[in-house]
Amino acid sequence: MAFEQGKIGNVTRFERDKIKDMDIEIKDVVALTGAPGLYRVVKADDRAIVVESMDEAKRRQLVKGNMMVSKVVDISIYTETDSEPLVNVFKAIQDKYGEELPVTKKSNKDQLMGFLGDVLPDFDGERVYPSNVKKLISWYKILLAYGVKFELPEEEGEAEAAESTEEAS
Repeated sequence: MAFEQGKIGNVTRFERDKIKDMDIEIKDVVALTGAPGLYRVVKADDRAIVVESMDEAKRRQLVKGNMMVSKVVDISIYTETDSEPLVNVFKAIQDKYGEELPVTKKSNKDQLMGFLGDVLPDFDGERVYPSNVKKLISWYKILLAYGVKFELPEEEGEAEAAESTEEAS
């Protein structure tokens, strides 16, 4: 049996099939300031956060108090009126392009900004830089390789209200 060659992000298609079984939720994915890539939260309590890199190495590390941790679900891209959650931008990319993106991290400024304009027409061109789009592309490929669904998690109260409404119908 032959395996399809090729990489998405830093993960081969064969490895991607194995790791998709991990069932990582977008709410458990974080970015660390000053560190490349994305990380999955392995354990979090009052005293510490343990994360695992979402790459081939799968390095685990203890997040120290001086490190800035940002949940991907809390990150947004500036628009002309407000901001758009990154998860919605990832979903728009997936709906329009799937796995095959028309740009790479090596694309020029015009190509990168045009790509973002295709999926988020009202992005703020003065506050969003090509480096932001490169990071967006990199993160999209990592999340796609790990089979992460681009859905915002429902708040517990919202989920219960939705269930109550469905039961009442």
